Amino acid sequence: MEKYLGNKRVLLDDIKSFAKVNCPDAKSVLDIFSGTTNVARMFKQEGYVTYSNDANRFSQVLGKTYLGLSTYPEFESLKSFMVNESKFLLADRLIKDLLKNYNISESEIRELVDSRLTNSIRVFNFLNSLTEVLPFVTYTFLDYYTQYGTKSYFKSMRGTEGKRNYFSKDNAIKLDNIFYYLKSWYSSKMISESEYHFILTSIIEEVVLVANVNGTFHDFNRNKLWPNSLQDMYLKIPAVYINSGPKGFSFCDDALVVASKNNIKVDLLYIDPPYNFRQYTAYYHLLNFIACYAEIPDLDSYLDKLSFVRGQNPDDDFTSDFCFRDKFIHALDKMVCDVDPKYIIMSYYGGRNHWNHWSKGEELQDFGFNIVQDYFQSDRYCEHSYSSIVKLRQNYQSRVGEKKKIIDEYLFFAKLN
Repeated sequence: MEKYLGNKRVLLDDIKSFAKVNCPDAKSVLDIFSGTTNVARMFKQEGYVTYSNDANRFSQVLGKTYLGLSTYPEFESLKSFMVNESKFLLADRLIKDLLKNYNISESEIRELVDSRLTNSIRVFNFLNSLTEVLPFVTYTFLDYYTQYGTKSYFKSMRGTEGKRNYFSKDNAIKLDNIFYYLKSWYSSKMISESEYHFILTSIIEEVVLVANVNGTFHDFNRNKLWPNSLQDMYLKIPAVYINSGPKGFSFCDDALVVASKNNIKVDLLYIDPPYNFRQYTAYYHLLNFIACYAEIPDLDSYLDKLSFVRGQNPDDDFTSDFCFRDKFIHALDKMVCDVDPKYIIMSYYGGRNHWNHWSKGEELQDFGFNIVQDYFQSDRYCEHSYSSIVKLRQNYQSRVGEKKKIIDEYLFFAKLN
């Protein structure tokens, strides 16, 4: 999920160190704008009782797998669907991913994979074998989201028209085949909730890699398929390491609602809000559709509402108060009051945001930084500080912008009275 706008993967060590220095006695954390859940996962690995939340449904799916999974899936009811052999080496890929993400020995990982994840590998081998058109499958993604579909036509407000082009034909067919079985297994209770989210996590992560988009799903490449989208869709086992640490919990709601109604008591509130006009439910609408696809009771009625060039159901859209500079501080203050943590850490993006809409050649201004700093200097807080982080980070907003650029970010700390 590195292509997610504003993801904090390259800042995880900085956030971890900042929290240890400023909140040394914190034992629980709420990551209230969790997105990819990368920060929440880091806190969980450090032993915190961890809560994640995001308005995007796909984020909760990731959270249920990477934060909430207490035992590895057994898939006991899917024995007839297990495939032993595969031309791809799922186990080797999983071992590599676990070694990359966790500080555990290779021998321990190999033993874990051999003893606890064999059934998962066999089920995923079956799902990865579903490459042919099947007579009993309804091809939703092929029909609505590729140039080969009968229902993928769009006409923009500017008058351009064409067909949506999110996937290659082969990948759309495979995605529809996978969802046919996933929905069947889930509705018939052949798989548990955790097994369902385990597979769904893999689908979401793979779609991010092979979708024909420039980072977000707000649009697609109109005239061709980029090389990444020509790669075969191939589900990988989510790289989850389950230890004896505290379990995590995930929510999917407006941050202000979660803060006011869920009665979550935490030591640390980590805040990484949107700082601009982008509504992330629109930018990641397809991932959110995928996250709930198998649970939609009347899929035809849902699909009948797909609109815009991007093919989103408007009922799924959500507008956050944090996306507007005139509402931002009020929303921030209300959220802090409702959660009432001991500590706050907030990530602030110093580039283009509410207060920094600049044209090429113009210098950035510190309006937003000063407004946020003034807020944390208020009487509500007895301590406050900030740290500047300068990192080389990938920008996936456009193909031209894929070159790495230096982006200045800040971490604000505050302790409530």
